[in-house]
Amino acid sequence: MPMTPTHALVPIAAALAFSDRPVPWRIIAAATLAAALPDSDWAMHHFFRAPDSSIYSHRGAAHSLFAALAVGLIAAGLHRHLKVRALTAGVVVAAAMASHGILDMMTESGRGVAYLWPISSIRLFADWRPLHSGPVHPAHLLYDTLGRFVFELKQLILPMFGLAAIIRSCRIAARDSVKGGEADRFQSCCDNQARGDPE
Repeated sequence: MPMTPTHALVPIAAALAFSDRPVPWRIIAAATLAAALPDSDWAMHHFFRAPDSSIYSHRGAAHSLFAALAVGLIAAGLHRHLKVRALTAGVVVAAAMASHGILDMMTESGRGVAYLWPISSIRLFADWRPLHSGPVHPAHLLYDTLGRFVFELKQLILPMFGLAAIIRSCRIAARDSVKGGEADRFQSCCDNQARGDPE
């Protein structure tokens, strides 16, 4: 599965791609936290001894769309603190958290994701699973973590931000083209008015 910091970068890339104005840092921080939040379910296994078969173990209920929507509703209620509208807060935070389960379903190994819980406890994988997921052994924690980060940097992080930059560039070019056309029409109208020609 992608590492937790990689999940946290998803809303930042989305903000780069789709925001038209400076984004309040509080909503970025909330979305980043939400994108990483599902991995907190490791605590259920390590501290509360939840068995691997439990819906509360890793890639279980915390990775579900229902959990993402619930956290989005909480964010909507806190929208004033996040400095955005309620709808914006809810959608952004819910989408950020929902992206975690989707990425995990696209990994080639590990356990499936209970994405449709509580409707279904079946753990799902995507049909297309291009993401490599290597193990991290406690005895080689630093080496394995660094190796996975380098792999994810090439496989996911750089392509994700590259795509975000392309989308942003295309949107800016399209917007400038529309503004340029409006400016030309306005100038033509002014010229016609000056000459006394009908519009």
